[in-house]
Amino acid sequence: MSVVLLVLALDEIDGMKKIMPKVKTEYVDRVIIVDGGSTDGTIEESKKMGFEVIVQKKKGHGIGFQMGVNASKEDYIIMWGPDGNFEPEEIPKFAELAREGYYDQVIISRFAKTSVNEDAGLFDAFGNRMFTFLANIFFEGYLTDSLNGSRMISRKALNEINFHDKGKNFAGVMQMTARSLKLRHKICNLDGNERKRVGGVRKMRPFQVGAALSWEIIKNFIFWKV
Repeated sequence: MSVVLLVLALDEIDGMKKIMPKVKTEYVDRVIIVDGGSTDGTIEESKKMGFEVIVQKKKGHGIGFQMGVNASKEDYIIMWGPDGNFEPEEIPKFAELAREGYYDQVIISRFAKTSVNEDAGLFDAFGNRMFTFLANIFFEGYLTDSLNGSRMISRKALNEINFHDKGKNFAGVMQMTARSLKLRHKICNLDGNERKRVGGVRKMRPFQVGAALSWEIIKNFIFWKV
C-alpha cells in the first residue's frame, strides 16, 4: 500500500525549520506541503528543503486537505502539520499500519490514558472530550479522540464518505470521523501526545469551531445517508 504525507501549513516557518527535518520521509512514498497562503517564508523554506509544494488559492483547512488528496494517487493519505503539536514519530507508525492495510482510518489520540497533552488548556480539553463523547453517542463509536488533525485515512474510505469541506473551522475532521463511524469503517485510535506549539500563531477560534462541529454532527446524523 502506498502512502502520501500531506503537511498542511500556514505561516509555520519555525515548524518547517525545527520539525520537518525530524520527519522520517523514507517511510512514505510522497510528501506534499499544502500551504494556505503563507507570508512568513514557509513556502520558500519548503521548496528550499526539497519538498513538493502546493499553494491554496482559497484558505481553509479542509480545502487544503482536499487539494492534496486531488493532487495525489496513493492508497493512504496522512494528514499532518508542522506546528510542533504533532510528533514526527507518528509518521512511521502511520506508514506501518498502512502497509498492513487493515484499518480504514487511524487517528492519534491526545486523550488516551498514556497520552501527554502540553498544549490543550482546560477549555480545549473539555471541548475535545465533549465532541468525542457526542460522536460516540450519535454514531455508536468507541473513540477517545475524534478531532485530532493528525490522522491517516485510506483513499477508498475517503471516497466512500464523499468527503467535502469548504469551511475554515476544522469541521472536516469531524466529518471524516462521523461518516466513517456511520459506515462502520475500521477506525483505530493510536495513543499519542500533543506537544507545545513551535512558533507561529494558533489559528483555531474555539466558538466558531464549536458551532461548526455541532452542525457537522447534526447534519451527518440526520441528513447524510449511508
